[in-house]
Amino acid sequence: MLNPPLSLLSDDLIGYLVEHVARLTFANAALHNLSLADPAFTEVCQTYIFRTLTLGERRGTRSGISTKLEKMKSILEEKPLFANRVRKVKLYIAGRLNAWLLQNPSTHPHREAAITFISILQLLAKSPVPPHELDIEGFFQFEDPKLVVGRLSQSFFSQTLTILHLTECRNVPLPLFLVCPRLKEVHLDLVRVAEGSYNEYPDEQCSGRVSPALELFNSCSSHTVVKQMVTPPPRFHTPVVLWSKLRVLTLSPHEREEMTLLRPILDEACNTLEELYLTNLYVGLSR
Repeated sequence: MLNPPLSLLSDDLIGYLVEHVARLTFANAALHNLSLADPAFTEVCQTYIFRTLTLGERRGTRSGISTKLEKMKSILEEKPLFANRVRKVKLYIAGRLNAWLLQNPSTHPHREAAITFISILQLLAKSPVPPHELDIEGFFQFEDPKLVVGRLSQSFFSQTLTILHLTECRNVPLPLFLVCPRLKEVHLDLVRVAEGSYNEYPDEQCSGRVSPALELFNSCSSHTVVKQMVTPPPRFHTPVVLWSKLRVLTLSPHEREEMTLLRPILDEACNTLEELYLTNLYVGLSR
């Protein structure tokens, strides 16, 4: 137990201290240690520890990833209150290693692991306040973008998602944005739009929906997506996103194609834009 003067700290001051610990470079390890140091810190630290739920790994084996998914499912089943603390879901997809996370389990050899992944999302959906932030990262291509849009539209994310991060993703479908009407922030980094038409997508995923009104948009080397968000293909009778409430815009000054889209975005956001940054730089091979 804490001894004076630490034992005299108010709840607000404890929360303030933990908030600053959470900003450290190795915050996760520090938060775990602090939560074990004294019960006074445990609950506040767990708010940060369980804020982000990561599914999928940067490295490892398929069986290892499957084992971790099963372990996570067991934890959420045994202690469902942990799900209430999750605000962000991070999916790391590494091509052949675990692309099955976003594939149809009924037609995939890793069926059990894919079903476990879906079960975890179902457990999170039972939370009084389900996660509102989704981060998909990994150098891979959506093999079945139509399936991904369908799964997202049927999940709690279709009603709760306000922040979306896409990093190093290819074949990203435009309806991914449209099926989440509460979307406020979009962050794109090395993202490419889906090629081909959208004729196979249901009408309700391409039109007749309330378009998300973005307040923050951050793009780096993702001009193919931005171009179609500004001017959608003819299949879309509804804007993919609305720019009229945009407050913060960040684009890549080295991307000629992306910079040509600055003017139409500014035209739409002229009454609301507060901050404009032309600072996103990509150092590497030309894209």
